[in-house]
Amino acid sequence: MAVGRGKQVKRGNRRYLISFELIALVGVFVCAPLEASAALVWSETFDELDSEVWTTLLSCKLEDGALRGFYGDHISAVRAYHPSNISVGTWKFDLTEFDEFNGELDDCKVYFISPGLPTSSEYYAFSLTHAASAEGMAYSFSLEKYTYDAPHVALDTCVGETRPEMYGVLHHFAITRTSDGHMSVYMNSTLILDAIDTDLNSTEYFGFYTWDDWAFDNVAVYGTIEMGGDYTPMLIGVASVAAVAIIALVFWRRK
Repeated sequence: MAVGRGKQVKRGNRRYLISFELIALVGVFVCAPLEASAALVWSETFDELDSEVWTTLLSCKLEDGALRGFYGDHISAVRAYHPSNISVGTWKFDLTEFDEFNGELDDCKVYFISPGLPTSSEYYAFSLTHAASAEGMAYSFSLEKYTYDAPHVALDTCVGETRPEMYGVLHHFAITRTSDGHMSVYMNSTLILDAIDTDLNSTEYFGFYTWDDWAFDNVAVYGTIEMGGDYTPMLIGVASVAAVAIIALVFWRRK
């Protein structure tokens, strides 16, 4: 009888061990990084500036793995363009402000849809400038459209959180656009701008423009929506795997 009980204990221990293994497996699926997507079209981390794909005008340089303006003894806008044909999808990038040398030239834009070279063509762009108040400084955000028959339209605007200090803060941005022209802008995963427009439905370039000393980095362009519910198909798959594993576990333990 004692031997039998010993075998039963071993069998029980093994059963619990397998249970933990199944739970751990489910955990791996559930906690897997959701940003891994086969829909990534192109990306850039600025470890080096590839002149084959990036066109830079005036003063640009790489510093600490980011694209930054370099003004030297003269004041000039910084422009950088990359070929891109994504008009429906997601554009992700990081921006960090390091220095404001001239308040009158306070402007930073990211052109995510531009049929021709930005600043000389029609475009959709995300822009940010400074907004001052009695409480301090904040960023003013705008989702902009430029077309030849309507020179400039702010599709949506907002003012961000007031801060005592603006410099050195890393901001993660994501812009999405659906096939029906619904555009959304997220900062650090929070929705800040939202608009619908269908005037521009093709593009050849993605571009960056600034007068201030902004560091531009970690660009990732996807052919699918990767924010605000974009993970639904993946989550369904994960939930299905988890459900199958749990059902198998319950059935096995009843044996």
